[in-house]
Amino acid sequence: MNSLESDVKYLNRFTTLPFLLDLLKRKKLVLVDPSRWEDRNDTEIMKVYKYRKNLSHLYALCFSRGLETIHHWKTFSDGASGCCIEFHGNDLLNVFDSLELRHGSVIYKKINEVNTASIRVEDIPFTKRWPYRCEEEYRVISEDARCSEIDIELGMINKITINQRMPDQVYLSIRDYLKEAFANPEKRIHRSTLFENHVWIRKFARD
Repeated sequence: MNSLESDVKYLNRFTTLPFLLDLLKRKKLVLVDPSRWEDRNDTEIMKVYKYRKNLSHLYALCFSRGLETIHHWKTFSDGASGCCIEFHGNDLLNVFDSLELRHGSVIYKKINEVNTASIRVEDIPFTKRWPYRCEEEYRVISEDARCSEIDIELGMINKITINQRMPDQVYLSIRDYLKEAFANPEKRIHRSTLFENHVWIRKFARD
């Protein structure tokens, strides 16, 4: 299954600095074995998919189509090393298509909406429980060991957002280090204001 969406403007990858630095150095996106995921709901049904398809290998990588939320930061990019990489979505989709990888938006279902007899095997990797719908996840999977890493161009990155929990001076040092990777760094590296937004706070302030 390739993407059914004709236009995906941006895709966000919530991760941590070690993975970001690896991406910038090697220009590769790393897909991982779903058995390493913390969400057992996801892990177990991906095992079912792998078994029912008789696959030797299965790798996946998750993005978000939506705006940042507390859930994204706390679940995927918690702590001072957390970051979000915003990609030009259509550029990534073209790469996925060129490698004939399966990718698409995740569909969220309530438990009583899932009928065991009618579940299509092909849909299993793109199905998730209803409580996770705030993630607005977009997923890519590879069933080939040769495609556990994907070559990309750094120009596909629109911006990088650093977790607001990073101390000020550390953020300034990290920002300066990351600037070297981009032609227009001032607009592409910044820190999240989700946990403390001074514009929002000032709207409630009184003289």
